Amino acid sequence: MSGSEPTAQDPVIWIAVHDLSRTGVPVLLARLLQASPAQQREVVHLVAMYGGPLLRELQSLCASVTVLEPSDRRSASSAASLGLITLGMGRAGEVVRHSAWRAKLARRPKPDVLLVHGAGAWPVTQVVSSKLPVVLHLHELETALDRCITRPEQAAAFQRAQQVMVVSAPVAELARNRGANSAKILMVPGCVRLPGANLPESNEAESSAPETDSVQWVLGAGTPGWRKGTDRLAAVAHALQRVSSPAQVGWVGGRPTGADASAVGRTDLVNWIPESADPWKLLSHAAVFVLPSREDPLPLVALEAGLYRRAVVAMPTGGLPDLLADGRGLVGSRQDLRWFVAAVEQVLASRAFAEDLGQRLHEFVRTHHDVDVIAPRWLQALSDAAGR
Repeated sequence: MSGSEPTAQDPVIWIAVHDLSRTGVPVLLARLLQASPAQQREVVHLVAMYGGPLLRELQSLCASVTVLEPSDRRSASSAASLGLITLGMGRAGEVVRHSAWRAKLARRPKPDVLLVHGAGAWPVTQVVSSKLPVVLHLHELETALDRCITRPEQAAAFQRAQQVMVVSAPVAELARNRGANSAKILMVPGCVRLPGANLPESNEAESSAPETDSVQWVLGAGTPGWRKGTDRLAAVAHALQRVSSPAQVGWVGGRPTGADASAVGRTDLVNWIPESADPWKLLSHAAVFVLPSREDPLPLVALEAGLYRRAVVAMPTGGLPDLLADGRGLVGSRQDLRWFVAAVEQVLASRAFAEDLGQRLHEFVRTHHDVDVIAPRWLQALSDAAGR
């Protein structure tokens, strides 16, 4: 994929994604497209199973965006499909749903390659030719992968994919264990956009955020829930209160719901802050950035913390032990909540220690996770798959 403008030889790329929310998978896709030459984006067509707040941005970054299902209700075809499945006519239900999807996609140029950006978009492979080259960009660990693709179907999925991109070494290991050929696996990790000049130590916080000037903040971010480990924040907040620490604990991304809300408990000392289009207006003030996740392949917020030179304390999951090795952060040897609390307290106790951790992470992220380095590798893999 080279040259100053698209030619007849440029492969038409379809990219399937589960939704267009402000979560890691679609955000990473937006970054990769932003770093791609404009003329190459003219042959990219995005297929989203569901919409979301990134729709407008992604529409400006590729030739077209097709949303298959409404986010706020069931489409007529989806309702009919569900009804047939409920009656025990699962095959007929799939035919109804897939026929509606094919009709929406019929006006798009015939693809030369399909990139499944996240295992949650794997159902889109059911509405394209079985001969179409498929690339799977895997962002999931065990629990999330099993939720997206049933265990019996995973081996067939990995066999069909001509290339399996992975965001971290544990994701690569999972792919191999579930049937992927090692020769097909390519490391394409998360990435960030590096500014031309160094970022400031902090930005002005949003008006809806708590006061930050006189408070040490322990902050995290993401969609709250079991996988992100947000129930563990209550333990951190109570531990800090017991030692009379003035530090405050907060989470940007909203309050947990359902069983996750019950796990937090009634005596909730955590500041639950709504989702934001620019969470780093607040997060850049963190004295400690926390990643209490139980399962996370390589969270983009960890890389972003490096951009802002924030000290990171993390549970050991996915690519975080590798990212935070060699003094770039504190990461546990196992999922130990007592260690996690003690590590947060250790960073809060020494500003010099926190600054050293943040600077080391900053330098590593600049070297290894610049989107201008990752995007060409990503594009070349798609071009190679189309050529096969």
